[in-house]
Amino acid sequence: MNRVRPSAWGLALCIAAIPLLFAQANAQVSPSPATAPAVQQSPAGTEYLNGGGGDEERAAMAARQREFPFKVVMSGAGGEFVVADKLSVSTPQGELLAIRDAGPIVMIKLAPGQYTLEATWHGKTERRSVRLASSAQTLEWRLPG
Repeated sequence: MNRVRPSAWGLALCIAAIPLLFAQANAQVSPSPATAPAVQQSPAGTEYLNGGGGDEERAAMAARQREFPFKVVMSGAGGEFVVADKLSVSTPQGELLAIRDAGPIVMIKLAPGQYTLEATWHGKTERRSVRLASSAQTLEWRLPG
């Protein structure tokens, strides 16, 4: 009767691979650049990030919070994240930014000052006035739906 015996080298390779498998299983997954939304710029020169639909994308955006001190988080009446049909940001001098399919998170580089934001979702438009200070601010915006 022939018996198959594993070679000593094969057994050694299997044993050596075990720590690598555990290390990979326990590794923290950091957001990769591929999951981060690209920095975009409006015709008026305002830079912004738009996205946050998934956990990895939200983590990637949060890592850039210092670069984009004003954050708008849009949700529906039940608290679920929503993507607005349009989000615009303007000053008395004119529109700085207009984003189609905005959100659920939009992070914007804005100087301290007074701004008017307008969001449209499911055919309803809401307007908010915000005064930005020099510190980071977040607007949690529940849109009617």
